Amino acid sequence: MKQPAPRQRRTQAERRSETQAAILAAAMQILAEDGYANFSASRVAAVAGVSRGAQEHYFPRKADLMAAAVKHAMAEAVDHAERLSRTVNHTSDPIEKFLLDSEHFFFSPIFLALMEIMIACRSDRELAAVVNPVVKKARVTLNRIWTETLSAAGYPADNARQFVEISHYAMRGFFVVSTWLPYTVDRKAMIAALRDLAPTALQLGTLPRPTVRKAPTRRTLKG
Repeated sequence: MKQPAPRQRRTQAERRSETQAAILAAAMQILAEDGYANFSASRVAAVAGVSRGAQEHYFPRKADLMAAAVKHAMAEAVDHAERLSRTVNHTSDPIEKFLLDSEHFFFSPIFLALMEIMIACRSDRELAAVVNPVVKKARVTLNRIWTETLSAAGYPADNARQFVEISHYAMRGFFVVSTWLPYTVDRKAMIAALRDLAPTALQLGTLPRPTVRKAPTRRTLKG
């Protein structure tokens, strides 16, 4: 009887990467479920299934853990956008793909966890200093991915960029209302409305600013 091939042992680098990923996933899970106010390093270690010492070895300070968690989450968001954008072809709808990716991100537990961190940044300058650059860099990348995808589909680049930004502002608003405000939002209907408006918005682009005419000055008559 043929013996099964022995399992290959994980390398030290692989074990280290898996431990870090478990810690970061646990941190985002706690933030999404219980909020920043109830976040603690000991809870992260327990949920991740690692010792407190192992966690502190990789992330000595809370700010280090938050920055790494945000970077990990945004990297996943960028990866999802890149993979979905690559599925756009002559038979698929790039607007549909863009809205699908946006909904996937803005209504995920990861975004809820990110918002908990961003709210904490308002009163924690040290945290803001390490988190904000990560978020801004990822947002630039995400906007670029979909602007280029829509442009490749034939929409003017400036119009595509504007539509991506406006849609993301709308998605953030939908999230805030549905998560923290005492209102009921039909998310699917709102996203469908964005889809219906998309072709017009992408073709119109930026409206020109109205020209302000100066009032004529009175001339002084001489003689």
